[in-house]
Amino acid sequence: MALQLTDQGIIDRSKSMPAFPRVVTEILATLDDDGATLGALVHHVERDPVITARVLSIANSAAMAGHSGSDVHDVRKAVSLIGLEKIREITLAVSLAEFAHGCRMASYFWEHSVAVGICALEVGRFTHQPSGYALVAGLLHDIGQLWMAHFHPLEFQMVRSAASSGTEGINEIEQRYFGVDHCHIGRLLATNWGLPPSVIDAIYFHHDPDQGLGESLVAITHVTEVLSNALDLTGREGNMVANMSAAACEKLGIDWSQDLGPLFGRIEARTEYACRVFR
Repeated sequence: MALQLTDQGIIDRSKSMPAFPRVVTEILATLDDDGATLGALVHHVERDPVITARVLSIANSAAMAGHSGSDVHDVRKAVSLIGLEKIREITLAVSLAEFAHGCRMASYFWEHSVAVGICALEVGRFTHQPSGYALVAGLLHDIGQLWMAHFHPLEFQMVRSAASSGTEGINEIEQRYFGVDHCHIGRLLATNWGLPPSVIDAIYFHHDPDQGLGESLVAITHVTEVLSNALDLTGREGNMVANMSAAACEKLGIDWSQDLGPLFGRIEARTEYACRVFR
């Protein structure tokens, strides 16, 4: 018999999870704010010593590659070396990595999420789609499964065992055990955390994108989850490749007859590097 979960009950229980990093919603807000300043971004970075250390480390690597001959100790100088977009990516990734560690979720979950996030960034750029939210949408697309595993580990393991047979879709199996699927739970959590509507839609529709293709982030998240599994980026056992929506591909203008080797190469290299952050 399925669990009798209510939307309010799901939200109430989520409050006992580690706090969702406020800096993530603050950084995302700067993407839509034409008046957002460099100073505001530097302020967000400097508030977290882990993020600051990561930013300065990458900036110093860039300085060494450019033979500047001087160490970088200032976040503003780091931004000038790395660039605003890269700083945002680092801040979001490190913040969500800390959240991941606090939730104590198995490494396969977060490595898959990282792979989808990196795929989303690269595919968004490749298809010339707005991709500012792509990393967060990819990292959080399966956040509903984290809630399931955190509060109902037995049922979650039963879902995973049933899914390994490959005869049913994951959402149908979750409905049988939980009464709802991870997309529904993910939408509740993302809404409660105040994430942007496009990210909420991407989380909710990533297994059924044709219902939400008014938002290009839905298509990106769906396509890149399927692609990350097809490329076997994390080498996890029982990796399942779902059918890819033709409508989502058309929305993004992807032509699979093209030589996409360079794109796949960037995705594989960046995923391997990014997973180190989450480890």
